[in-house]
Amino acid sequence: MLYTHGRKDFRHHVHPTLQRRLRMFFIIGGITLAVVGWDIVQGAITVPVALASIAVGTVVGWFTSRIFHLSWNEDGQRVVGRIDKIGWFVLVAYIVFEVSRAVFFDVVHTGLDATAITFAFVSSALLSRMFGLRGRIVKILKEEKIFG
Repeated sequence: MLYTHGRKDFRHHVHPTLQRRLRMFFIIGGITLAVVGWDIVQGAITVPVALASIAVGTVVGWFTSRIFHLSWNEDGQRVVGRIDKIGWFVLVAYIVFEVSRAVFFDVVHTGLDATAITFAFVSSALLSRMFGLRGRIVKILKEEKIFG
């Protein structure tokens, strides 16, 4: 799933660092999403609050997937990534968001477990970031005629 498109494996066309990043986002995002499900069952968070946190996390994850500039490396014949100027701006904005989110939870008392809300946010942010990176990788591979 992570490295296939149209039943074709594209792993050998992606730099190992990007592969590790995708796996890390997928594993951690999946685990934290399972924790969110458990928190809903235990009553630490309500479904509407979890969905709202997931929605916000999805938007943030999509924007943070833009931190790395992905491009095709002719010499290595694979997709590589590096942080560019826009990526640095997004990274700083993400850090500011994380700090302000912590301050927000200190000021606003929801009556719910802030950890559960954070897990809902983080799980969707990581998974959205993973899907955003994967989509950009597939787009580059299509541009390079790896996929039809």
